[in-house]
Amino acid sequence: MRHILKSISILRGVHHVCIYQQGKEPVSNFPEHLTQSMALSYELIDQIFSAVKAIGKSHDEIYFSIGDKFLVAYLMDKDCIALLLTDKKINFPLLNMGIKSAKMKIQRLFKEEQKIAAVVPPKQAVQSPIVEKELQILLNQLSNVLKQYLGPATIFIFETDVEKWKKTYVQRRDNLPYLIDIIKKNLDPDTEQQQFVHQAHAIISKV
Repeated sequence: MRHILKSISILRGVHHVCIYQQGKEPVSNFPEHLTQSMALSYELIDQIFSAVKAIGKSHDEIYFSIGDKFLVAYLMDKDCIALLLTDKKINFPLLNMGIKSAKMKIQRLFKEEQKIAAVVPPKQAVQSPIVEKELQILLNQLSNVLKQYLGPATIFIFETDVEKWKKTYVQRRDNLPYLIDIIKKNLDPDTEQQQFVHQAHAIISKV
């Protein structure tokens, strides 16, 4: 992914690039003081792309004006978004050509990863029955908290998010914060996410 980020970064008029892939650490050359702002921007943009998809529309780029620059978001793949900070006078036809090339590389990379995963099943951590039981108890408690917000739909949403978590992280208690981050995206960022995260972390931090 680093080489793809570099290929976008060298395009004239592009200052910084960050590539977000769901469930993985972002690949970025944004300066450290902008990292948190980019993370918040990504969450907002991810919700916009999801909302557009939910109403049956197809839209894979968004532009935001920030002073004398643009923050441009591209949907590179189903679970992958690239954020670019660019000049306002950037040559967009040339930029779009570069993004199209990078998108093809990313999609090809994901297909290769899927082929490898199909041939070589991921190693599962060996857990004792006690550890598995404790983890299941915590998962049940997290599901019960989510029911306060989503009601009966929780059973389907929670199972789907747990499967996403299992595909990326070893099933251990110390990896549960990553599951919480996945789940919270189903909730309203203004009124529900913070409260849910607080309740969830209180559960998994109990000794």
